[in-house]
Amino acid sequence: MRRIFIAIFPLLLFTSSCSIEPEPIYYGEDNCAHCEMTIMDQRYGTEIVTSKGKVYKFDSVECLVEFLENLKNKKEKPGKLLVTPFDHPGNLVNAGESFVLHSKNLPSPMGLYLSAFETEAAAGFFQDQYGGKIYNWDGLMEHFDMIKLAGR
Repeated sequence: MRRIFIAIFPLLLFTSSCSIEPEPIYYGEDNCAHCEMTIMDQRYGTEIVTSKGKVYKFDSVECLVEFLENLKNKKEKPGKLLVTPFDHPGNLVNAGESFVLHSKNLPSPMGLYLSAFETEAAAGFFQDQYGGKIYNWDGLMEHFDMIKLAGR
């Protein structure tokens, strides 16, 4: 039995260290990997988990996207992209399946007025109240430079 454990232990250690699982964001403690500000607002936290399991935390959608643009020039590849739905503070969901509302009436931490939602219906509910334009994740990535130019 001891030989089996000795043979399996390194394999268990290797597989547990290569996990690409998200980590909780500790609001008021963790710093944004892009702008280095303390992540405070539970409606806006975002996260990247690289394909090697390294976790980067952000205080806003805009910091995550700008960090992604810089990551393209490095060997690290994102494994998971996660956003917090504005209407479900503190939770993380798959960014690729999310919708982002760009509304000048709904400020975000870094001033680009981007708020993420898990469903298009939820984004639409807030759009009815605050105005703006809804993007799916791919649309946001495609139009981010234009939003950035118009936003700040």
